[in-house]
Amino acid sequence: MVDYPGAIPMFVPADNVFPGYWGHIPIFVVIHKTAGFHTAQEVASFFQTAPDKRSAHFIVGMDGTIVQTVSLDAGAGANCCLEAGHAAFLPQGMNLNLLTISIEHVDPALDNSTPLTDAQKKASFALVKSICERHNIPMRKGDANGGIIGHCDIAPVNRARCPGNYPWDELFAYLNSGGLEMIDLNTPGVANYFEDAGDGRWRCKHNGLVIFGGILKFYLSFGNADLNGLTYIGLPETNEIYPAQYPGVAIQRFERGVLVYDPQHKIDNPPGSGETYMMHLYSGPGQDPRIDALTKQLADAQARISDLEAELAKLSPTPELAVDCINALKDLKPLVLKL
Repeated sequence: MVDYPGAIPMFVPADNVFPGYWGHIPIFVVIHKTAGFHTAQEVASFFQTAPDKRSAHFIVGMDGTIVQTVSLDAGAGANCCLEAGHAAFLPQGMNLNLLTISIEHVDPALDNSTPLTDAQKKASFALVKSICERHNIPMRKGDANGGIIGHCDIAPVNRARCPGNYPWDELFAYLNSGGLEMIDLNTPGVANYFEDAGDGRWRCKHNGLVIFGGILKFYLSFGNADLNGLTYIGLPETNEIYPAQYPGVAIQRFERGVLVYDPQHKIDNPPGSGETYMMHLYSGPGQDPRIDALTKQLADAQARISDLEAELAKLSPTPELAVDCINALKDLKPLVLKL
């Protein structure tokens, strides 16, 4: 039986696995890419006949298909041995297949440069979350206590491009949100407002403004498919703005909020925030520039009232007229203050 709902069973021979992890407990999920092949079933067939215990627990196809080739009760043969330059927190002197659960992702490019499809991404993220929950593996970047790592962390010489351009930021945003479904251009209603602009960019159909990079990743993972970034934040009102006083920072205004890509937290560091977060609207770089303009208009109006009061005092009109004028100015003053 498979360990993940909907997975296709294509298990490797028994001598290609490490039963019971040889008494160890897996503490890492390892992300791989295939550097070849076109379907998850093709990769599974290769594992079924491959020498040297080559195998992974799961393979995620570009169409979102998940194939299981090794039971989660046993170690797979995807990782093995540390290479020079490996992540310093990994334990030395043991076969890392005994501490790891491996997920392959189909990538037909030999350099693993093909981006994950939306279907592949959704399937991968949900699978990672399920494995972490089942085995009590930390849902974060790996450290000495476990977590999620890439094959390149183990073998940076021979597997430097594995898993290549896997979308790590999006994965951790998904996990940090509790696994809420990310939106894409196929989410109902989203295509009415956005179109694919290429190179990982979304173009707003209503004003031509573009969202991309870290801000787009935040926008996609904000909420879920029913209550998403489009619902909460709205459409973009500007393209990215790059404040000169904060190199490496990008700010973008939306109808209902302001987002900032600030990986080093130069502007702010809200609790639990990642590379992108929402900004204060009434102070700092996130403040709407129209507030400054309105504040200046109010100050000008107040100054004009003071000037008129002074001029009126110089005219020495009849007492009745002076009282009427002063009262009129007093009536005008609160109205200005409401601007």
